[in-house]
Amino acid sequence: MKGESMRSIVVALLAVAAVLTVSGCALKESPEQPSAQASPNSSALPVEGSCKSPDVPPADVAETPGYRQFDVSVTNSVGWPVPGLARQDFVLHVGSQTVPVAYFREHKNDEPVAVALVVDSSVSMTSKLPKVKESLGDFLNNLSPCDEASLFAFNGQVYQLQPFSTDHQTAAERIKPLNANGKSALYDATNAALQRLEGVSYPNRMLILISDGIDNSSTVTEQEVAARASKDGIPIYAIGIGDPNAPEKTGITIGPVHIVGESYIPAGEPIVAGPPGIGEHTAYVPGLQPAWPATDRVDAKTIENLSASGGGRGFIVPSRGEAGGYSFETAILAIADNVAKGYTIGAIVPDGINPSTVKVSVAKLPNLDVQARPISVAH
Repeated sequence: MKGESMRSIVVALLAVAAVLTVSGCALKESPEQPSAQASPNSSALPVEGSCKSPDVPPADVAETPGYRQFDVSVTNSVGWPVPGLARQDFVLHVGSQTVPVAYFREHKNDEPVAVALVVDSSVSMTSKLPKVKESLGDFLNNLSPCDEASLFAFNGQVYQLQPFSTDHQTAAERIKPLNANGKSALYDATNAALQRLEGVSYPNRMLILISDGIDNSSTVTEQEVAARASKDGIPIYAIGIGDPNAPEKTGITIGPVHIVGESYIPAGEPIVAGPPGIGEHTAYVPGLQPAWPATDRVDAKTIENLSASGGGRGFIVPSRGEAGGYSFETAILAIADNVAKGYTIGAIVPDGINPSTVKVSVAKLPNLDVQARPISVAH
């Protein structure tokens, strides 16, 4: 009886498709992810020579043996940057000793930054992707003219939709056609973006990851990605969307369709049909494989581990609304503020000390989160 029931469903759906075809409705396949090919129209820097870092310490300081320079971010307990600090507020720790600040400058949206945006477009992001696309478009269009941005998307594969460029408007346009489907190669995508960041000319680099933290098809591991970010000193700002307490799988399966509230996650291949200008409807041919699990779960541990590896920050936000003072919109605003604000601090580091081991703190405000990473000295 089960076999006869399944055959009846298949026949019925194929009959629907046949009727649509006969009545003049165009059938087309479900659209693929946008092409990963680089655009030949990506712009160069806005004006030649205008995007150099203003961090040029005095020659007598920069040429002192042992001089090292650090990009320093200071955030409060909820991730917002803390501006307005002065040279005397900072203490540099080298082991059990402290060293004086030899150079200091506060960033005021004047330090060029290379930003890699990595967007999860796997099937588990179906209900979350529209808000992500809207907010990231605003984020890109509000970057400083000198900031370079690159755009990556991933499902079971990794796509570079935009190479590093100051053409922020084109990058924003390339987010719009993203659709959610397939598995998730989160670690592969993050690793690929880190590789591209290694080749940019700006010393200030960051990666922004938007995902539910779930990976089910990568070839590299979380540990390998975290090690790369730590070695390169590239901060990862990760926004995890969903409920960390939600179960891994929810709902019930009826035939080929998985039902969760009003969400229907089909098991078969989609056929999109509908006359132009009237709207499209999707019919799913039943498949033999199990239905996709549907859940609002976010893997908060993965988001935390990746963001901690390079001195970034993780945000866990709900799919809708606000929780703990954060929504997706406020999280991306906090990250945008971190792009624009920060400090450059220079010091004379004793011989034999690895600059990556130098710690920076704010003396009178010990509860602030201070992250420092070595960067090259501008000339």
